[in-house]
Formats: sequence, C-alpha cells, structure tokens
Amino acid sequence: MMVSEKELLELCKYIVTVGKDSGATAVEALAQFENQIESDIELSQISSVNQRIGTGIAVRLYIGKKMGSAFTNIATKESVKDSVDLAIAAAKVTTEDNDWIDLPYPQEYPKIDGLWHEEVVNVNPSEIVSSTGELITKGSQSEPGLIIVAGGAAAFSGVTAYANSNDAAYSTKGTGSFIAEVAIAQTETGTTPMVISYDIQRNLNVDIDGTVKKVAEQIRRIKTSAKGKTGKYKIILHPQAYSQLFTYTLMQGARGDNVARGKSMIADKIGDAIASEIFTLVDDGLFPTSPVTSIADDEGVPRQRTPIIEGGVLRSFLWDTYWANKMDLKSTGNAKRNMRQGLVEISPTTLVVEPGTRDIEDIISGIDHGYYIQSVQGAHSSNPESGDFSVVGNPAILIENGKMVGGVAGLMVSGNIFDLLKNVVEIAKTPIPLFSWNGPEIVAKDIDVIAKE
Repeated sequence: MMVSEKELLELCKYIVTVGKDSGATAVEALAQFENQIESDIELSQISSVNQRIGTGIAVRLYIGKKMGSAFTNIATKESVKDSVDLAIAAAKVTTEDNDWIDLPYPQEYPKIDGLWHEEVVNVNPSEIVSSTGELITKGSQSEPGLIIVAGGAAAFSGVTAYANSNDAAYSTKGTGSFIAEVAIAQTETGTTPMVISYDIQRNLNVDIDGTVKKVAEQIRRIKTSAKGKTGKYKIILHPQAYSQLFTYTLMQGARGDNVARGKSMIADKIGDAIASEIFTLVDDGLFPTSPVTSIADDEGVPRQRTPIIEGGVLRSFLWDTYWANKMDLKSTGNAKRNMRQGLVEISPTTLVVEPGTRDIEDIISGIDHGYYIQSVQGAHSSNPESGDFSVVGNPAILIENGKMVGGVAGLMVSGNIFDLLKNVVEIAKTPIPLFSWNGPEIVAKDIDVIAKE
C-alpha cells in the first residue's frame, strides 16, 4: 500500500513535537517510503522476481551540542515516539560537539517536472518479467557466443518527507525504472571481460534495444584480442570509467568536509585552473531525468546546480549544513543520510560533464595509436588526497589507425587525476546517462599506459 506524502510529513512533524517536549533543543526527522518490483537475471535465465516495500524513519536530535539518533521502519506514532526516547537517551551520554551550530531554516523549494509517473506505480510484476525476458532473448541473439551473466529489470516509486524544529519541512515523491545487461562472450582462449550497459528512466520507457546494441558492440570489439604498447598515449574514457576514477579522487577533494579537515589537495585552489579549459563539471541536483534528482537533500536544503569546475577553473566545493556552518558558508544541498546509523555525509547528486562538438566516431578516426577504456578496476584504491591512481582498463580497446581493433587484456593506466584533467584535449558530443552521472567520453593525451608483455 502506498504511503502518502501527507502521512509521512505529519509523522515527521509529530517527531519534532515529541522531541522538543522531551527536552531536545533541536530535532529533525527524515522519512522514506519505497516500493520496488525487480526481476533478476543469472546466466541468461530469470533467477528471481521480488517486491520490496518498506518505510524508514531517521530521527536526529540535539540537547545543547550533544547529538543522539535513532531509526525505525515502523511508521506509527508509537514506534517513532520510542525512537525519540532512544535518541534522547543517546544524546544525554554523548560528548559535546562544539562545532555543531544549527539545523537548516525554511527555504523555497524548486519545482521539477517529470519526477512522478503513475504508470510506474501501477505496473504489474508480469510487465517487469516480460521486459526481462525480452532483454534476455534479444541480448542472447545479438552476438555469437554472448552470455548474459547478470542484469534484470525493475520499477520503483518512493515518497520522502522531512521536518525540523526550525520549521523547515517538505515532502516529495518520485518514480523510476531500469534495465541492465551484464555479459561476457566465449573466445578462442577463454572469455572476454564483462561488459555492462543499462538504461534508467523516470517512466517505463526503458530502451531495451539500445541497451542490447551497446553490449553487443562492445563484446564484438573485445572478442578479438589485440596487443597494447607501454608508453604515453592518448586514451578515451567512457563515463563508466571516469565516473569511477573521479569518485575516488577528484570528488573526494571537492567534498567540503575534506576541505575543512585539510584533506583536499585543491582546498586552496578556488579560482585557479585545475583542468583543461574545455572541461566543465557541474553537480546538478535539478537534472530532470536523473533518478537521484529531488527537490531537497536529506537535511531539507533545496537542491541546486553547483558548478565545480567551469572552463577548467575550480569554482566551488560541495557542502552539507554542518560543514558549511563550520566554514561560515551555505549548504549546496548535498547532504545524504545513512538512515540506520543516523549519520549525514556530503554526497554529489548528478554530476554532469558538459559535451563537446564532435561525434566519438570522428574523434576515434583521428587517433593513430590509443585506447578506449570502457570501465576500470581498482579505482577504489586511488589516493583521495593526492589524486594518484593506478587502474586496469577492463575492458580496454586498442585504437590503431583510427579504428578500434580489439580488446587488450590487463592494460594498466596510471597517473594523477589533476594531471589527467589538464591533459583533456577533447570531449565527445553525445552525453551518456548513468545512474548519477551524465556526460560524453573524455579524451586525454600523454597518459601512462602499461601493457602486458
């Protein structure tokens, strides 16, 4: 059964009232309801069909500068009152946080069209199973030897509400659906690396044919083995590859908490050129088609569009309320809450790389020797403070005389993310939407590549 915005918001406001009556000097509550139907694929077969329905309610409160939190998944007044009591008890025995200042105050929330589609809410599980079956059939027939090892389809809807003791309050709802295909293929010497493609929409119009085509094209290219060369070469990074690299390097330096703690290499670089002049990166919390877009963050602060790097110049960091208050700044609407732990951290919304002017095929046609990196392994072991990285392109495709000629096994790419950004020489024309990224391929020169002997 769908929980309404009104019901959740009233419950959040009730939590605030109970918390204040119990002696808290500041109280906030975040409630989230989710309904998801999903069908999973395993080895070209539908392995399961599940429906998940649930509500999570996080309470965070302060007694002076002492914080306590609690969580419940029971959306009743009795249960949330018990959660308030637990949070009060926790706050009383917690050490004071002298850096804590205040919760957000009321602000005007943006209006974003297209976040809600009734057809998604009313979808029948058989429709999800049918989409999954179509994906399996078309995917399995798209390229000889292709095996779909994982993937699936899903439709989801959710309602969120927030209220605090400064009278900030909002409620919103959203829908979405996705399909995903993960495939390998048999080769003369074994199997190819895994290739992943997916499509996410706010409605039910997921692109099965387009997803199947992308996987088949990549599998076709890497079924043929090619030999790479060690040296400094031009590389093309697919958004799946650079999103992983940037997440563990650049975006760690752009987080306000790391800036405040002295753990960001770019903390003092606002206004400086840290990337190629053709590179622009924006955190766009208002991006209409993204599945993570909402009117506010998990502290009730309105979402916004925040340029991080503009024409190569560092313009802004990302902030939540706590760290923005500490630095005498304003939150950029980037607070994300760990519901069960009660903790809030800074998190991007949709990161958008502004496109260039040429099609990727035209760019490839002008490369004598280089590599197209579809995805990477090992990005999580990058150094978040220095920006140093060493990853394996998986899959990586050799470009020779303007053509993609085959997959290169074990190709290592290493360097520093800020050097890579300064070496960006072109950005492709057509954005490729991912879950929380939207951008085209990026081309960088003089990147260290180590090929297997």
